[in-house]
Amino acid sequence: MRLKQAILEDYSYRDLRGVDWRWRFSKFGPRLRASRTSAEFAQRAAMLLGVARDLHLWLKVNGLTIATFRRGVRPNVALQWLPGLVPGWTQHNPVVASGRFPEGAQYLSLRAWPGGNPGLLRPALRVLRQAAVAGDSLIIDVRANCGGAEPLAGRFAGCFIRRPVCYAKHLTRARGRFKGPCERWLRPARSGPFYAGRVAVLTGPGTVSSCESFVLMMKQVPNCTTIGQRTAGASGNPKPIDLGNGVVVFVPSWQDMDLDGTRLEGRGVFPQIEVGPGSRFSPYSDPVLDEALKVLRRGRPRRAAVAKPAAGKRLPRNVEASRKGAADIGPPRRHSRASGACVLPNRGRRKRPRAPKPHHERETSNLPQLRRPDPA
Repeated sequence: MRLKQAILEDYSYRDLRGVDWRWRFSKFGPRLRASRTSAEFAQRAAMLLGVARDLHLWLKVNGLTIATFRRGVRPNVALQWLPGLVPGWTQHNPVVASGRFPEGAQYLSLRAWPGGNPGLLRPALRVLRQAAVAGDSLIIDVRANCGGAEPLAGRFAGCFIRRPVCYAKHLTRARGRFKGPCERWLRPARSGPFYAGRVAVLTGPGTVSSCESFVLMMKQVPNCTTIGQRTAGASGNPKPIDLGNGVVVFVPSWQDMDLDGTRLEGRGVFPQIEVGPGSRFSPYSDPVLDEALKVLRRGRPRRAAVAKPAAGKRLPRNVEASRKGAADIGPPRRHSRASGACVLPNRGRRKRPRAPKPHHERETSNLPQLRRPDPA
């Protein structure tokens, strides 16, 4: 049976769940052979393979896709409320949406990596170019990204690097043997803008498959911080195998790993800053997005402090001259609580003259002292 051979020899996660596949095929074999149509065969095969709990293991018959497993997760994003939370929300197409926060942070939502239609990512490249020109920070939201074409994700991530960098490894299984590990490298984009600013990538359980590789790519980018929850942990690079009866089974062909060689299937990619699953989402608050804005605000460069001389000492002439000639460094300022405006300190204000003391309180230490005459 071709299906049995495909699972035993080509399925990369065959031993992940500890399933006794030979026993499973001995149990389902009579039912599969008794199938009258290819659709009936595909339905029964899906029941056989469902124990693997693998999103990348499915069948196709008569142009229809039959999943062997459906997972139930609670995403860490409320898509219906994002247009009201992101200022200037613009839905460019089903894949790309953008906006801009007043503090100078561009927001970019990517729902997939459409290998069949890469032109859908052009609005994302325009937003990236605008952020680079304006000097804005960037938030890339992939919490609801279902994956797609990893090479397309690599072309977008290549806009953030200057030199090639290794971001992941994998083992490939074929004809009953593993080959590898093989390294996967991210290379600078040949065409498109280059962005060197601060980036926050929002991740979660809805970050699946090739988008998990995108997260691994962005973890190699300087000035990038991943925020949210760990990804789905589902990446298999499935390959089609024709069973010869009108049914095609898609079988994962590799084991995806991070740079340390840790398998990602069932584990996922952990963020650098975790926002717990107990966080509450509302039309007025997105905890993951709020945390990203805080991180980007903290990363802004602060004004250089001016050195002050110690008591009784003066600064050197060169330092004092540079201090007086600096146009961007002024006197220390304080903020008015009433209006919020920046107010200069009370430097150079005349002191109010004090009222004279009464005559009987004045000091008489300087007056001549009268002495009593000595008795004769």
